[in-house]
Amino acid sequence: MRKTFAYHFILMMFLPVFSFAQKEEQDSINKIVEKQIEEVEIVANKKLIERKVDRLVFNVENSVSATGGDAIDALKITPGLRVQNDKISMIGRNTMLVMIDDRVVQLSGEELINYLKSIPADNIKSIEVITTPPAKYDAAGNSGLVNIILKKAKHDSWNTTLRSTYRQGMYESLSHGLGFGYKKNKFSVLADINYNYGKNLYTNEINYDYPAEHWNHNIFNRNHNKGLGTLLNLQYDISEKSSIGAQFLGSFFNFSSDEYNDNYSFDYINENLIKYYKTAGVSKTNSENISFNLNYDQKLDDKGKTFSVDADYFKNSSPQENNFDSVLQNYVLNTDDRQYATNNADQNIENYSLKTDFEMPFDWANLEFGAKATSTKTKYTVDANFYNADDDNLLSSQSDHFQYTENMQALYFSISKSFGTKWEAKIGLRGENTQTKANSVSTNEITDRNYFKLFPTAYISYKLNDDNTLSVDFGRRIQRPGFWELNPARWYSSPKSYVEGNPFMQPSFVYNFGINYTYKSLISFNLYYSDTQDGFGQTLYQDISDDSEVFKRENYFNQKGAGGSLALNYNPFKWWESNTNLDVYYSETKPFIPIYDKFYSGWGGSTNTTNTFTLNKSKTLYGTLVYQYNFPYLDGEGSGSSSLNLGFGVKYISKNKKLTAALNVNDIFKSDITIYYSTTNHIPGSFKQYYDTRLFRLSISYKFGNDKLSLNKREGGNEEEKQRAN
Repeated sequence: MRKTFAYHFILMMFLPVFSFAQKEEQDSINKIVEKQIEEVEIVANKKLIERKVDRLVFNVENSVSATGGDAIDALKITPGLRVQNDKISMIGRNTMLVMIDDRVVQLSGEELINYLKSIPADNIKSIEVITTPPAKYDAAGNSGLVNIILKKAKHDSWNTTLRSTYRQGMYESLSHGLGFGYKKNKFSVLADINYNYGKNLYTNEINYDYPAEHWNHNIFNRNHNKGLGTLLNLQYDISEKSSIGAQFLGSFFNFSSDEYNDNYSFDYINENLIKYYKTAGVSKTNSENISFNLNYDQKLDDKGKTFSVDADYFKNSSPQENNFDSVLQNYVLNTDDRQYATNNADQNIENYSLKTDFEMPFDWANLEFGAKATSTKTKYTVDANFYNADDDNLLSSQSDHFQYTENMQALYFSISKSFGTKWEAKIGLRGENTQTKANSVSTNEITDRNYFKLFPTAYISYKLNDDNTLSVDFGRRIQRPGFWELNPARWYSSPKSYVEGNPFMQPSFVYNFGINYTYKSLISFNLYYSDTQDGFGQTLYQDISDDSEVFKRENYFNQKGAGGSLALNYNPFKWWESNTNLDVYYSETKPFIPIYDKFYSGWGGSTNTTNTFTLNKSKTLYGTLVYQYNFPYLDGEGSGSSSLNLGFGVKYISKNKKLTAALNVNDIFKSDITIYYSTTNHIPGSFKQYYDTRLFRLSISYKFGNDKLSLNKREGGNEEEKQRAN
C-alpha cells in the first residue's frame, strides 16, 4: 500500500517535468518534420483502375507498361480500348472521339495518331474511358469518349523533347518531332511540331462469282505520305480563380498513291480468260486541317463551383486528283477500249461553335448544365472527264457543285448525388435542335430538314466494399452521316467503278445499355446491349450487263447487338506486368433493301494481351510481348476470317529518364490479314486486304530542361493540399 502511494506521489511530482521535456522534444521533432515537409513531395498512389459512376479511370502514372512510351502505348493497355495497327477503337462502340483535358481533338486518322505519338506517356496522369457519354457531351455518333488527362506542369520549369522514329515495312517511313513546355508564374506554353514522310502498302484481292463468270480483281496501292503537325497551347492565370487559354492545332498532309487495278474474268466451263480490265494512275490529296480554341475558366467559390466558355473554329481543305489510264479488253467480243480520265474534286469544311458549361456542387447534390451552338458549312466540287486514248475525243463527263449547311443548338442538364458511401446516381437530359440544307447546285436539288431530339442518360453505381464496384448505365445517341456521305457526285476509281453519296440519308438512332463491374485494379468486366434504328453505311450495286459496280451510302438496316468484355491487369511477378482484354459479341441485323437477305445473325470476338518485363535491377531495360487474335465473325450482312498479330519489343530508359530508345517488331508471321465475305443481290464476294502490318520500328527520344521548383516562392495557404489533390 505504502509503496503504491509513494509511486503515485513521485509520478505526480515529476509529471510536469516529464511533460515539459516531452513538449520540447515534440516541438523539436515538429520543426524537423516541418522542414522536411518543405522539401519532400508527398505522393499517395491511387489504384491502377477506378470505377466512377459514368466512366472508368485508368491511372497511367501507376503502370510500368506505359513508362517511357507515348499516348498510343498508354491507350494499348487501357481497359476497354483496342489499338491495332495504329487504329484506336472502343469495345462495343462503332466510333470513338479523343479528348485532351476534356476538350475534343479535331483530328482523325493518321493525323490523330501522329498527334498522340507526340504526347509522352510520362506526361499523362490518367485516361478516362466513357462508353456512354453524359449529357454534357454531344450526342452525335454511336461513339464513346476517351479523355486523356495530362499532369500539371511544374512551376518555374521548362522542358524540351526531341524524338525520331524509323519504320520499315514493305517500304520505309520516318517521323521527327520537337516538343517544348514552359511554365513561369501565371503563364504556361506548350508547343509541338511533328514531321513524317515515307511510303506504305495497301493491297486487296477481290473475287466475285457472277452467274456465268468469275471475276478476280487485284488492287495494289503504294502510298507516299508527307505530313506536318503543329500544336501551340497558351494559358494565363488571370487570378487564383480565373484563367484564359488559347490552342492552335494545324495538320498539313500531302498524300499520293500509285494505284494499279487488274481485273480478270474467267468462264466456269474451260476457265478461259474472257475479259481483262486494267487501270493504272496516280491519286493525290493535299489536306489541311486547322482548329483554333479560345477558352475561359472561372471558379465561383472555394467549394468547386465553376463555369467555362469555349469558342472553337475548325477548317478542312482537301483537294483531290485521281487521273488514270484504262484498258478494257473483251476477248469474246474482240473489243479493245482504251481510255484515260481526269478526275478532280475539292472539299472545304468550316465549323464554328460556342459552348458554356457550369459545374455546381452543393451539399445535397452536384449539378451540371450548359449550352452549345454550332454552325457548319461544306462545299464540294467534282469534275470528271473520260477521253478516248486513241483520238482524245471526250467520251463522258461529270461536273457537280454540292453545298451542305448544318446548324445545331443544344441545352443540357444533369444531376448526380451520393447516397452514403456506397450508392451514387447520375441522370441527365440533352436536347438538340438541328437544321440542315443540302444543295446540289448542278442538278438544282435542295433538301431541307429541321428536327429536335431528346437524349436521356442515366447511371447508378454501388460500391460493395473497397475492392468491388458495380454500375449500370443507359443512353440514347444520334449518328449523323458524314458531310462527304451526303454528296451525290460520283468519285471514280476506274471507268467501271465509282462511289457516290446520298443527300437524302437520315440520321440513325442508337440506344445503349451497360452493366459494369470492377474488382480492385485486377478485373474490369462489362456487359453491353445496343439497338440501332435506320443504320446507314456503304452498299454495293453490281450491273452484270456492263460489268460496273457502284458503291452507295444509304440507310438500309436495323440492328440489335449484345456482348461482353473482360480486362485483366495483373502482376504475376514483380518483374512482369500483364494487360489482357477479351471481347465477345452477338448481333442480329435486319436490312430493309432488296439486295440483301431479310435477316442476319452471328457471333464474333477478339482477344489481346500486352506483357511488359523488367529485364534488369536498375529498371532501365524492358521487354514487351504483344499478342492479338480476332476470332472468325458474323456481323451484319458479312462475315470474316480469323487473324493473328504477334509482336515483341525492347525498350531502354536511362536512369535520369532523359533518353528513351525502343525497338518493336509487329506482325512477325504476316498473319494480320482478314478475308471478308459478303453476298449482295445473290452475288458472292470475298475481300482479302493487307495494310503492310509486318514491320519493325525504331524510336528514340531525348528530353532536357529545368524542373527545379522555387521553394522560396510563397503560394496560397492551401497550395500543398491542392497539389496533393491533383
